[in-house]
Amino acid sequence: MLSVSTTWNALCYDNGGMILTEIKSLGIDTVELGSSLTKRQVEDIVQFKKNGFCSISSVHNYCPVPDGFESRIFTPDFFSLSSPDEAQRCKAVDLTVNTMRIARESGAQAVIIHAGRVEMEQRTKKLIELYKQGCSETPAYLNLLSEMKKERENKKAPYVAAILRSLEALIPQAAQMDIKLCLENRFYYREIPSFNEIGLLLNYFKGEDNLCYWHDVGHAQVGENLGFYCHLDFLKHYAEKMAGIHLHDVSGAKDHKVPGEGRFDFRSLKPYLKTNTIMVVEVHQPATVEALKAGIGYLKSALGI
Repeated sequence: MLSVSTTWNALCYDNGGMILTEIKSLGIDTVELGSSLTKRQVEDIVQFKKNGFCSISSVHNYCPVPDGFESRIFTPDFFSLSSPDEAQRCKAVDLTVNTMRIARESGAQAVIIHAGRVEMEQRTKKLIELYKQGCSETPAYLNLLSEMKKERENKKAPYVAAILRSLEALIPQAAQMDIKLCLENRFYYREIPSFNEIGLLLNYFKGEDNLCYWHDVGHAQVGENLGFYCHLDFLKHYAEKMAGIHLHDVSGAKDHKVPGEGRFDFRSLKPYLKTNTIMVVEVHQPATVEALKAGIGYLKSALGI
């Protein structure tokens, strides 16, 4: 199953019909509902789905954009499922349940969640700047990398405890709705789950078939490029619990590029993809229709689909 995330073009149109029409011009009939969709756009798309115009593979939490927020600036990280602040954490849980209801109504199989973050200084961007300057082997870079790892390790405990509480509330509801709740590997180092935390969370809820892993190619490859971990280790360890994958290309520390316009070898993914793996092309603007058409063709050839 290959779909395209509405993250690509949701901000280009006011209504869901235009979003779908442009995606279908790529030769793709299935979409992932992204987290930048308004309530009206979601209602439009779900109605088009019910009329047989498209299929919906998955939904990215939070969807739609919550009331009072502007879709152009809202991100899934505004509310943290791992916040030790109970009011914020419970708000995040409530919004996630609403997203799961959207998924059930639309016939989607999975909801992808950002599991929150360890509250610490955001230094991944500083590391990226040094990387871009060609300083990744310098003492300044290596010291920063080491400091980030130590700080996160020292501060993570209350945030990991909070995401466990959130998942304890969410998993039974996901099971009741027959929705796969998917933990996505993240871009910024302070975010949850880290490589080891994916295993911790999956093992803690071992036997809960509705809790799954969602692999993001760009996030994992940027993490490898910056020196945090090895990309393929995520797949070697967690492919059996992987419900789906976000596909986009990478150059250095820049991801969400059109497949074929970066340096990632998509062929390396083939051993880990199953027949029921949800595959979502998740590119960002300014990708054009023509470029994305070519990128989808490139991707299908690389993956043999």
